[in-house]
Amino acid sequence: MPLIFLILALLACAAGSGVANAADAQRIAWLWDGAALPAWSQPEAAVLQRHILLSGDTALTRPRARWPNASRITPVVHVEVSTVNSPVDIESRRAMIVRAMHEAADASTSGWVQLDMEAKPSQRVFYRSLVRQLRGELPPQIKLSVTALAWWCRSPAWLDDLGADEVVPMFFRMGKDSARLRDIIQHSPSTLHASCRNVAGFSPQEAFPSDVTARYPKTYWFDRHAWKRGTDIESTP
Repeated sequence: MPLIFLILALLACAAGSGVANAADAQRIAWLWDGAALPAWSQPEAAVLQRHILLSGDTALTRPRARWPNASRITPVVHVEVSTVNSPVDIESRRAMIVRAMHEAADASTSGWVQLDMEAKPSQRVFYRSLVRQLRGELPPQIKLSVTALAWWCRSPAWLDDLGADEVVPMFFRMGKDSARLRDIIQHSPSTLHASCRNVAGFSPQEAFPSDVTARYPKTYWFDRHAWKRGTDIESTP
């Protein structure tokens, strides 16, 4: 085979492999309160801007105290739905969440905002409606990212026509089905919902083989030690 055709064939194989070029991959650290900013995430970080806790008939909210010195920041609104004391009327909290997301959009320097909300199956209709509303109300130049529980990637009812610009499945802390989900993620990713194949969230403490993370041109990373122990995602197997 002439050399030029061999080179073209190799380039075509690389383009179709679905593996991101490590040099071009976008890696973003999730930073909760008190987290350190790892050097590799200096270009961009996803930073908790507001924590909202919905429990019973109460809604508690806590803003972030200060911002890290990242070049670009994607503000994150974390909505925690109590599993011990479910919200009495989650619909009545819609305005609070929407307002928090608008504030996040105003603070964004990356052009993105992220909703991190682990809704229960009984709250799915509310969640999907909320995401549609947010995408409709946020400025068009602001892109909407939402996190997703890993098992949602096996349930079209959660993700079909969701309306977000980006879905970030969290491939860590997957609960009792962790072993089964890890096997699917590693060996049969084509069975996951299409929304779960472009971006993903990982954790150094629950590392996947590097060929799994390399499939994604954009990854978010959560460290249970808040990046204070010098954890480097390059060292994951």
